[in-house]
Amino acid sequence: MKYLPLALLATTTLSACNSDVVADDSGPKGNPKVVALLPADIAKSKTLRVMTDPTYPPLESIDASGKMIGSDIDLMNAVAKEMGVTADWKRGSFAGIIPGLSAGRFHASIAGMYITEDKFTSVTMVRYAKAFDQMMVPANYKGPELNSYAALCGKRVTIQQGATEIPLLKDASKKCTSGGKSAIEVRTFENANNALLAVTSGRADTALVTNVNADYVVGKLKADLKVHGTLPGEFPMGITVSKESGKLAKAISTALQEVKKSGEYNKIMEKWELGDSTVTSFPVNPKSTLSE
Repeated sequence: MKYLPLALLATTTLSACNSDVVADDSGPKGNPKVVALLPADIAKSKTLRVMTDPTYPPLESIDASGKMIGSDIDLMNAVAKEMGVTADWKRGSFAGIIPGLSAGRFHASIAGMYITEDKFTSVTMVRYAKAFDQMMVPANYKGPELNSYAALCGKRVTIQQGATEIPLLKDASKKCTSGGKSAIEVRTFENANNALLAVTSGRADTALVTNVNADYVVGKLKADLKVHGTLPGEFPMGITVSKESGKLAKAISTALQEVKKSGEYNKIMEKWELGDSTVTSFPVNPKSTLSE
């Protein structure tokens, strides 16, 4: 039996130990470009806690088996895959997104929220799609098209709690009354389904929804409703993280770029018939404002 010199044996042992450290692959096994950007706590847990309000098909909803489905679900799962982590989905209300992020109850939210610069004082947002607003009315409605906020004077308008357009509706209502017209009666509901139900049941005149939801309600659900007006403007939708989570926002943006590059982004959007809502870039906190 041959013996190695003590010094050489020690060097060999240290090399083996160092080799073990380098080979430690307990971290996320996602796209290296994305993994490098992950906050330490997410990389360590390999879990991304994501909240959504699953009442807004085709973006997010619950199927017959109780599973969350939709374009937002597919897209965020694809982002998590790039990160090498698992998306741990949480259900909540749309109005609870920003407070929940601020309280640290989840890492991110995807729920079709419009990006507006006033939100940047509370959260950080990453653009992932675009949309515009439409007005839904009962299928037998015969009145003029509702193509502006001014056209809503005297109407009972339903909208989801926490929606970006609520202040715009209230401002428009003040203009209605100052101009001698009846006010807009804004009725908020916990989710989009209830907002639409109020219209079909005759408790409201019209519901303000995004085009993606309107197309689904009319085309897939065959609801007794129709689109009867499009409000001006085209608005970016954002994945939302807390204001302090700039690193996570950058990781999400980079992951989206990789999902887009692979062709998976377009496949997801086309699967849910959202080709008109696709975007080509995914900036963090892009400039955007809503106006009447």
